[in-house]
Amino acid sequence: MVDPGSDVSGVPDSLSVGGLEAMINGSDQAYRDAAGIKQVSQLAPRGSYSRRPMALMDTFHIIPQLVENFKYNASISEQFYSEINATVLADAYVSGQGTVVTRNGLLVQESALEYLAHNQVPDGFRREQTGQGFTFAIQPDTIIEEACILVKRPWYRNYGHWLVDGATILAHFAEQIITTPLTVVIGANESPLQRNIVRETTDKICPGARVIEMPDTATWRFANLLYVTPLHRPPMVKWPPAMAKLKAAFVEEGTQAVQGQRLYLSRADADTRRLANEAELSGLLDQHGFKTVFTNGMSLADQARLFSSAEVVMGVKGAALTNLLFCAPEATAICLSPGDFVDPFFWDIAGQMGMAYAEVFGRSVTNNSIGRNDFLIEAERLERVLATLLT
Repeated sequence: MVDPGSDVSGVPDSLSVGGLEAMINGSDQAYRDAAGIKQVSQLAPRGSYSRRPMALMDTFHIIPQLVENFKYNASISEQFYSEINATVLADAYVSGQGTVVTRNGLLVQESALEYLAHNQVPDGFRREQTGQGFTFAIQPDTIIEEACILVKRPWYRNYGHWLVDGATILAHFAEQIITTPLTVVIGANESPLQRNIVRETTDKICPGARVIEMPDTATWRFANLLYVTPLHRPPMVKWPPAMAKLKAAFVEEGTQAVQGQRLYLSRADADTRRLANEAELSGLLDQHGFKTVFTNGMSLADQARLFSSAEVVMGVKGAALTNLLFCAPEATAICLSPGDFVDPFFWDIAGQMGMAYAEVFGRSVTNNSIGRNDFLIEAERLERVLATLLT
């Protein structure tokens, strides 16, 4: 339980944006002390990993202005990533969806990449009138004295982002969380289903750990905060060692075996991005031995178990496809997507594991915002894809 009302003084008035990696490597000790940097542990230097190239791309229905963007991303078989550090910060502030501010007023760029990359204001902040910096939208009123690890990132309410952004941190630091011990700070999910997934994850990976749920409408100051620079950087970086540790937490090593099951992940129960002619394709799915699956409401353990033995996973692009991380390398993944949604999120998961991966784009039939449109995939196009990959 967190009790507000602590005396929080010395809050920075103006917040400038800066990279924590640049501060660690390019600042003198006096500045690092002023920022509250107590300890830095390098998890990985700048490096790279390989992805298996896409087995098949049907780009016919990608909207023309995005075709080159998709093809460029699909050509990146060697993925470079930035230095990854775990940094202990004294008197650091956290607001919104996990944005971190040092005690001397540096808004840590890495903690708000998803906003800043699109010139947006991070949750919990206001842009200064000069347009050069930010201020807190909600002033800090609570101090957390115990040592904590921040496991809260933008979009944490999404199942897929929780797995690659949050659960990977838990998996990588599981032993330290339990033995140090560290209190785990997560977001406060309003959805009972997603809240259950998050608690199931923490109970499985860090049994007995103390967990605090932090609302997005609060700003807290942490006496000792372990902040991990992102293990996932949209759209193309998901650090393989942490992904492997998360898989190992739910799929017992040496027991995984592909059993020939073919899964079709439907979004017919979703509000957006549905395959509009799914019913018309049911005969084709039956012909190729696909079982239709709805993952909404399933436990994380059950999802991991289901995907770990699948031979083929085909699904409409959505969070459920993040479960590809539990698949065997011998499995095949087929992603069905509207033509305006070219994010290579799921190829990065499948490709780094060595899975065969295909992406098929369909014609949008609604006029929603990008990535939220219902779409059609012609039966003959899908038949060609299945015949190519599965026979």
